Amino acid sequence: MKLAQTHLVAAALIATLLATGCATDNDTTTPEPAPSTTEAAPEPAPSTTEAAPEPEPLEEPPTSQLTGLPVDKSVLERPAVLVKVENSPQARPQSGLDAADIVFEEVVEGGVTRFFVVFQSAFPDTVGPVRSARPVDIDLMGIYGNALFAYSGARREVQTMLAGAKASAITEGFAGFSRDRQRRAPHNLYLDAKAAFDAAMTSRDLAPPPESGWNFDTLTPAGWLSCPPVAPGTTSTCTDPGQAITIRMSRGGYITNWAYDAPAGVYRRAQNGNTFTVTGAGQIGAANVVILATRHYVGQSGYPETDATTTGAPAVILRDGKRYAATWRKPSANAPLELLNTAGQPFTLKPGPTWIHLPPDALLPGIDQ
Repeated sequence: MKLAQTHLVAAALIATLLATGCATDNDTTTPEPAPSTTEAAPEPAPSTTEAAPEPEPLEEPPTSQLTGLPVDKSVLERPAVLVKVENSPQARPQSGLDAADIVFEEVVEGGVTRFFVVFQSAFPDTVGPVRSARPVDIDLMGIYGNALFAYSGARREVQTMLAGAKASAITEGFAGFSRDRQRRAPHNLYLDAKAAFDAAMTSRDLAPPPESGWNFDTLTPAGWLSCPPVAPGTTSTCTDPGQAITIRMSRGGYITNWAYDAPAGVYRRAQNGNTFTVTGAGQIGAANVVILATRHYVGQSGYPETDATTTGAPAVILRDGKRYAATWRKPSANAPLELLNTAGQPFTLKPGPTWIHLPPDALLPGIDQ
């Protein structure tokens, strides 16, 4: 009985071991994967290259208050050079007028005209022929403050007026003056404007011109004149008044003509119907043509004079092939020259040279001239 029980226990033990072994061999449980030894890729480092800076806007060059055109800053800081230039037949062709910022045409004895020429943007090597001063020049030079005024002589009373003017007057004998031996005196005195300017800057009290108050814009202003309506049954000889103008400067036969050169955008000058030329390769081209009605009178010395001051007088202005009615003001010799539109506001000139004419008020051109 005990032996049988022993066999039974042993058999049970063997069965248990076999069952355990089979269970171990057939275990289908998936083992956990071993931890990976590969590290995650690092994040890229921030870039050390700075973004290109925004380009600074280009600074616009300054513009001349006399022409409205771009100029170097040094131009604004220098005085103007004023030169009295002859316009008799013996003086033509003149030199240097094509480099001027502004030219005034004035009447002297016998109805002859002369030019009061203003340079600041450029100083030409040759300007002339240089001639004598008149009282009207005192009114004109007062516009430009402590400028340099070149002339070739004057009456005693005019010399006294020049001595009291702000501008510094120079004449033959000063640096820059010379005679052209190919021409006859007195039509042969010329000025090297740059040489005279350089010499005067070390010996004279000069300063840039005061503010002119002039407005410039390439945009053509509104309000130009046109031919008047034609009555039924009549014809008109009026053409586009902005295309040309005839200025009778005096009753002595001096007539200035301007015609618009549309491709160039400027007016071309003629003298008594003949093309007006200058020496060298230059050509007169006025962006603006201005006619100021002025009072002409006989002075105490018996000479005809022009009064270039007024509290308000009519004017005519041409630009861009258009003609405008305007007014002008200059209350005193040292006051600025104001050019006003019909609303009393500063007239907008075209950038470029301006030619200004001072005929008697009775000869101010009409719409058909």
